Amino acid sequence: MQAYKLISSSIESILPSEDGNRALQMMDQYRINHLAVVKNDFYLGAISDKEIMNWNSTEEYIEEHLPNLASPHVLHNQHLFDIIEVLEQNNLSVIPVLDEDNQYKGVITNRKLLYTIAKSATIQSVGGVIVLQMNNNDYSLTEIASIVESNDTKILSSYVISRKDSTQMELTIKLNKTDITDIIKDFERHEYVVSASYKEQDSDTDFLERYESLMKFLNP
Repeated sequence: MQAYKLISSSIESILPSEDGNRALQMMDQYRINHLAVVKNDFYLGAISDKEIMNWNSTEEYIEEHLPNLASPHVLHNQHLFDIIEVLEQNNLSVIPVLDEDNQYKGVITNRKLLYTIAKSATIQSVGGVIVLQMNNNDYSLTEIASIVESNDTKILSSYVISRKDSTQMELTIKLNKTDITDIIKDFERHEYVVSASYKEQDSDTDFLERYESLMKFLNP
């Protein structure tokens, strides 16, 4: 899924000549916390409600604060994964989309993004979940996939959590099979640490719900 297919047709940008009150009114109307500031189809930056509330007065004009605005964005042909990364890094409610000539094309809302991911066939597919812990240097998706596939199973999606202050990482994989007992045993035979797992007949629905929430936002 590319960015241009997710652009909202209802959310307008704001001119730099407008004031903070107008921006806040639009944010309330669209139920978002950010607006793209655009003039003559040129993207000048994104403004947030928090920034406006820190001004001396909400009656000040946006153009007075342009030097302080960040300009996060994605290009119209960038993939869903890139959009998620930019949204997460900048804590945005919308992400502006530009074309190959850096002309403003519209915004993608985080609501639209979450809805699209939630409709992913991978998310909706029935299957087991395994969480592995390992040293960063020991990570090999090729080997992990080989273990899974040797059990006539496929990896539908995966997500890695790695922290800067640690040599350890956590890999979460969703599989296309609910009976994952043999796969877990194979991982343990290969000296992988299986820190958590879920299969359809388990009672630990909380783990599944937390996994699905994570995957819906981070990795369809």
